[in-house]
Amino acid sequence: MKQDYCYCRKASSNSLLNDTNGKDMKDMDKENLKKWITMLKHLGENVPNEISEANLSKLFNIQSQHGRKKFLSFLYGKENLKAIKTVEKEQKIKLSEERKNKPKGNIEYGLWKNSMFIKTTKQLTTSLLNNKLITAIKFNQPLIIDLAFYDHMNEKQATILARQLANCIIQNRLSPEPYNLTLCGVNFDCKKFQIFSQKIMPNILKSEFPINITSKSYLDLYPKEKLIYLTPYTRNEMRSFDHSAVYILGGIVDHGKEHPLTLAKAKRENIKTVKLPLNKCQNFKGRHALNINLVLKILLDLQKDGRQATSLSDYFRMINSLLTKHKMLD
Repeated sequence: MKQDYCYCRKASSNSLLNDTNGKDMKDMDKENLKKWITMLKHLGENVPNEISEANLSKLFNIQSQHGRKKFLSFLYGKENLKAIKTVEKEQKIKLSEERKNKPKGNIEYGLWKNSMFIKTTKQLTTSLLNNKLITAIKFNQPLIIDLAFYDHMNEKQATILARQLANCIIQNRLSPEPYNLTLCGVNFDCKKFQIFSQKIMPNILKSEFPINITSKSYLDLYPKEKLIYLTPYTRNEMRSFDHSAVYILGGIVDHGKEHPLTLAKAKRENIKTVKLPLNKCQNFKGRHALNINLVLKILLDLQKDGRQATSLSDYFRMINSLLTKHKMLD
């Protein structure tokens, strides 16, 4: 046990951690690292039962012990999730076989039995939602997400943006009155965009998926006088919701930078800019540069209920209630 502990100390020593970045892992390093993982398992840390050579190499190149433990914890959670899905799949197969082998007799009513309700499958639900989006493309109000800012983001920020885009598409799809959503300024060869198109939503570029994705600018698609850029850096507050306008959301994650890139672009292109009146909302706490999926939720509600606001105070009250609904207020 003492010898194993020495190996583990060597595998996690500061000298080894400082020299790992970009270097190949030797057999001795691999053995030391495996012994260190075994020690963590005995100490009750979250460690996966099996680890591949590729993940072992990634672990070796992480330069801090905290980072290594964090990566092992991630692999542990991933392994557990896979095990849970395997058990669920086996239970479904077992249940299906029991239903098939059940002897036929009297009519039974209930789930998976005779019922007055039509069974709704996942395929049918997807088809209904897609048909709703196709109708939105033809008749509903357009909404643009500008994806021309990938050069100003690192890979981590691009991954966060990819998840926000996926949430936007799902929220719009589930809405009773979805927008005609368009992703503009897309560079399809950009590796940061491919995080979204290949990893987060791999079906998004298929022809049967009802969404507009184009490399063109919004200036080539809609008249400039109808375009309104929503940016938190402008001084102009949105005082009413315009159902005839084409609103633009900046597809960018700039946590910690607060660079007014969306405002600068709108000014260059001479496009009208507005921002949500967050300053008028009571007890508002948080960044004024909201995530695009949260802004989309607010715009979906404004599109549905915006005509009910007969005065400016009613409108500000509505914005305040929407932020409360989406948990942006204490």
